[in-house]
Amino acid sequence: KFYIETYGCQMNVYDSHILRSILKEMGWEEVNNEREADLIILNTCSVREHAEKRVMGRIWMVGRFRNKKLGIVGCMAQRLKERLLEIPHVLFVAGPDEYKKIPELIEKGGLADSLGYELYREIFPEQRGVSAFIAISRGCNNFCSYCIVPYVRGRERSRPPEDIIEEVKRLVDMGVKEITLLGQNVNSYRYGSVNFPGILAGVAEVPGVERVSFLTSHPKDFSRELVDVMASVDKVVKYLHLPLQSASNRVLRDMKRKYTFEEYMEKIELVREKIPELTLTTDLLVGFPTETEEDFQKTIDAVKKIEFDQSYMFRFSPREGTLGSMYPDPISEEEKLRRLSELIRVQNEITGRKPLKEIGKKKRVLICDRAKKGGMLGRDETGKLVVVDGGKIGEVVDVVIEKVSGWTPLGRVIEKQKHTAGRISQG
Repeated sequence: KFYIETYGCQMNVYDSHILRSILKEMGWEEVNNEREADLIILNTCSVREHAEKRVMGRIWMVGRFRNKKLGIVGCMAQRLKERLLEIPHVLFVAGPDEYKKIPELIEKGGLADSLGYELYREIFPEQRGVSAFIAISRGCNNFCSYCIVPYVRGRERSRPPEDIIEEVKRLVDMGVKEITLLGQNVNSYRYGSVNFPGILAGVAEVPGVERVSFLTSHPKDFSRELVDVMASVDKVVKYLHLPLQSASNRVLRDMKRKYTFEEYMEKIELVREKIPELTLTTDLLVGFPTETEEDFQKTIDAVKKIEFDQSYMFRFSPREGTLGSMYPDPISEEEKLRRLSELIRVQNEITGRKPLKEIGKKKRVLICDRAKKGGMLGRDETGKLVVVDGGKIGEVVDVVIEKVSGWTPLGRVIEKQKHTAGRISQG
């Protein structure tokens, strides 16, 4: 019996599904807690120091189970291979491209031999539920100065479009209605003549697919062609996560982000002109070693101007081996926390106002789950969470938003069971 614990991004969630497929093929049975498991696997994240500290704490905690095998996989495993294997109760360590070695590692232990840049083409992981992830590319070529990802996940490579479409069809057969396409830099996808707008439109055409979304985009690769597909294809969710990181051109240059704030704004203005109802989210990083107070205030001003629906906000922590870790870091931890707290306060004020504008609007909501406090939980055409008073999991229902609880719109179903999988017309 095995138990997998996943840390970090959606790509790691998808990779855990790959691990499940490999283990189940070997005859292993998955359990929901570590106590029942013979094998515990921690799928780890290295993007920030805090994530690694959490995992190290868990590794030592799992060590109290003397009769269990422990495997460490993922980005932290790739970065700290030998150091992790020195921990007495760790049986094996494998990076993101080495999961095909898992059967051998369970038997013999140790480090996985690198298999090169893996795409796992022949593995179509099982995913149950309304929503599922599909990795359409792996790795990254950008080498932003603060980011460890290219060093632990390798150079960017795209999956063949026929593999992606085949996986979508298999997921639809399992009952999946919503597909999220994943990549470290998803909109730079290219395989032969097929680019990202092409594969996005292709997935939306698969019968049975209700919704298609994608994560995460890079501003330098965000094209007018992609905006046109987002605007014209009904099944593409009107949601965009476009990391800004900083609004200071000098800091963006030092981060090696390959765009200016003005170029970022041009793309935002274009997509909002074409898709006025767009849900827009971003990533912001404060306390980068070369960020001054003036630079930070530019980011604050940009957040107020753009009014993101939500931001994922972090303070800089140096990642060993990156260019950013080599900069002198004159900013104290206290100052980084102050800037982060101010940024969170500004964003929360904006995020808190947004749902009130939804009252009275009609939405088409894909029901995903039961809400914790009663009713059903779903997402509208722009990816926003909505709690509704009816409908069944997997259905699309027409809803009118009547009120807001916290940041969550509450809706009343006005036409039940009118829309089911594969019957929403595509524009």
